[in-house]
Amino acid sequence: MLRKRLVAMTALFAMFAAPVQAKSPCYTPDEFEAEQGIRLHTELMVVGLTCQEMSVKGQPSLFAQYKMFTLKNQKQIQTWENNLIAYYKRTVKGNANRAFDTFRTRLANETSQRAIALTNPVFCADHVAAVAKAMTTDIGVIRASLRPDAPGFRLVQEPRCDKPMQGALVAEAATTPAARSSPSASPSKKVAAKKAAAVKNTGKAG
Repeated sequence: MLRKRLVAMTALFAMFAAPVQAKSPCYTPDEFEAEQGIRLHTELMVVGLTCQEMSVKGQPSLFAQYKMFTLKNQKQIQTWENNLIAYYKRTVKGNANRAFDTFRTRLANETSQRAIALTNPVFCADHVAAVAKAMTTDIGVIRASLRPDAPGFRLVQEPRCDKPMQGALVAEAATTPAARSSPSASPSKKVAAKKAAAVKNTGKAG
């Protein structure tokens, strides 16, 4: 009897003494959509800044169109921001707003690095049409294309909580240490500062 009690107590002690495995961060469907929306919004900003020479004469510049898109869809962009900030409140220690701002700035830098890697003419030829499309597409249609069950694979920072391996490519694969440290993959200080200022001044819908 004593032995059985000892075994039971040992098992109980082991259960409480064992380290608790923290659940990996993951997105709810609304958080998944929010990240995709912020990725789109940030990409439009970088295209507007990087490809201004491709603006059509007599029409608003590409960066002006980005700002028009922001104003037009202010309420939805604010919702995306709030959903991602709520995610950071749930998953990180410290200031969730700062974590969100850091994430948005990193997205801008990653897009800038793609532009540099492709060269501006190639990048702009491939991305300028996205600005006009965003301007003429209803926000409800845009949202439907960003939802986690929409067709296709999207680059995403965290997997879905309900279907971790569906419809997502983890973003860390695009930012390996080699890519981050390569001089050719880093924008100049002047360009980086300009994009950082744009993120700070016009990135938020509020």
